[in-house]
Amino acid sequence: MSVGEEDYTQYDYFAEAKAHESRGDDEAALEFYTKAIQIDPNFAKAWFYKAQLLAKLGRHDEALKCAREAVRIRADWEKHVKKFIPDFSM
Repeated sequence: MSVGEEDYTQYDYFAEAKAHESRGDDEAALEFYTKAIQIDPNFAKAWFYKAQLLAKLGRHDEALKCAREAVRIRADWEKHVKKFIPDFSM
């Protein structure tokens, strides 16, 4: 029996997002990162990778919002965010 999407956890959605991103399907990846965050709003890793993808796509304001959420949850990640958003500040 296969697991249906209705049984997905935030980690399943995150894995789907990473898979889509690796195939270059950025919009699907963003959708799956969002689903992971909807299940667990404190899932810093999903916020971080969504921010990174948005920055890559040139969607700076959206990337900042997501990066701020990631750093709110994991303050020690600010140095990592600054690698792809050099002007980042809380």
